[in-house]
Amino acid sequence: MQQKQVFQRGAFGLFLVLVTFGAAVPALAWDSVSPASPTPSADFTAFNRRFSSDLYPYPRHGAAPLGLLGFEIYADATYDRSFDEEPFFRTVVDGNLPGSTLSIGRVGVRKGLPGGFDLGVSYGQALGSGVRLVSAEAEYALISGGVLEPALGLRVTGTRTVSSGDYDLHQFGAELLLSKGFAILTPYIGAGFTYSRGRLGRGAAELTDNATRAVAYAGVRINLLLPKIVVEVEKGEVVQGAVRVGFGL
Repeated sequence: MQQKQVFQRGAFGLFLVLVTFGAAVPALAWDSVSPASPTPSADFTAFNRRFSSDLYPYPRHGAAPLGLLGFEIYADATYDRSFDEEPFFRTVVDGNLPGSTLSIGRVGVRKGLPGGFDLGVSYGQALGSGVRLVSAEAEYALISGGVLEPALGLRVTGTRTVSSGDYDLHQFGAELLLSKGFAILTPYIGAGFTYSRGRLGRGAAELTDNATRAVAYAGVRINLLLPKIVVEVEKGEVVQGAVRVGFGL
């Protein structure tokens, strides 16, 4: 009963966050990722490597397992400044990006399972665009952590675009994640790699790009009773920031 009440309060709180966040998002600014006539191959390569890096589903949580009764629902957003100042934006993207900021918004859920496993799924969108994506993650606690012991986790992810017009992306990643809780604060760091395959257009006009890159991140989670707040700095193709608000046990 207590878990159900917490879940209901968390879901309502997350709804309020999404309403507030949605009101702050600018009106539709760029319709889609679509090929210009013609799109230079080098521009698409530059676009795909930065864009796929920005939408990578970084953890934004610590390495300790949620446990059998544990769960989290959340909303988060990333911020990459000056994205539309790059040359590729004029030849690959159809439209404009207000404020020169690319932001990826997500909502998702994570659930603890027996044996130190956690599973999660999320749905996201490049805000102000028609590019949407789904992600899944699985994490295994190599070290569960404790009062004196840090937690260490192995995390794998998968992401693909949906309803994204002429642009398709498939992405996979693997990381090691280390964290240690201190009262209401849980700092964490992690690093790994991601493989991304992007495609633009169809037939003779099709452009593709395959890239493997390192990713690294550091963040801190503020473990309030309700909600949990995370601030993270992420390094892929460029450095970006992210904020998450979550609820759960």
